[in-house]
Amino acid sequence: MRTALPAFEGNPDYYRHVAHGYNQITNSYDHVEAANWVGRRLRRRMQEVLFQTFRDGDQVVEVGCGTGIEAIALAERGVSVVATDLSEDMVRLVREKAAAKGLTNLEARTLAAHEVGKLHEEFGNGFDGAYSHGGVLNMDPRIEDVADGLARLVRPHGRFLCTVVNQTSLFEALFYPLVLKPRKGYRRLGRDVPIPITRHEEFKKYVVPTRFYSPHRFLQIFGGDFRARHLEGLQILLPPWNLSDWIDRLDPLARAMEAIEVRLGDRRPFNSWGSIFLADLERVGL
Repeated sequence: MRTALPAFEGNPDYYRHVAHGYNQITNSYDHVEAANWVGRRLRRRMQEVLFQTFRDGDQVVEVGCGTGIEAIALAERGVSVVATDLSEDMVRLVREKAAAKGLTNLEARTLAAHEVGKLHEEFGNGFDGAYSHGGVLNMDPRIEDVADGLARLVRPHGRFLCTVVNQTSLFEALFYPLVLKPRKGYRRLGRDVPIPITRHEEFKKYVVPTRFYSPHRFLQIFGGDFRARHLEGLQILLPPWNLSDWIDRLDPLARAMEAIEVRLGDRRPFNSWGSIFLADLERVGL
């Protein structure tokens, strides 16, 4: 499915393009993207950190909830969640899932990532924390507004947990030259890179301009109101999402690499070399 590609700019055309893409894959996301080996591994790690950080009775906001996998998992543990997403169809699905499970502590709102600050009128800075998973922050040109909005919502010393697509991927830098595609090994250094939103055969040609961030640059953007507590690299020695088919080809080597990566992921400089990095930020106290 080919469609005109808008510029990576914070204008209505760009956000309509992104929303339209995710509206189309709402019903396939859970059994295509969420079933991807890399996606499952990243989600498992993200949920481990979420469950360690947020407790029964906490109130949190999610930026880019998708089909609500993390929001539902937290709500089932007693955390009150306000889940937001740009896609109206995704938000509708999250509401349906929550209703089917009888979760009264989960509500979903249609908001782009940069619009999350609009919740301040209703909630003030009453959130104990926030989180975002799946590279959502890479797809909003107004990421500085995301940082400002969360600063208004999250109470002092509250936490913001997020996974962000890195500007550097050690695996890609080593892998692509070996398969005689050296330029692809450094494509993340481009300013705005079009990426497919799904591996689903019907929609995999639908791409969205995306901006990759180094951990240093990302922490600069959020550094005015948040401080870094922890940084962890993910998919350092293992293929990233777009190369997950290589997991089976590399097994059992991939399993050995996974064991090594688990031990190296939060150590410098390896924590800055993953295809994805997981950042744990704390709202600076007033």
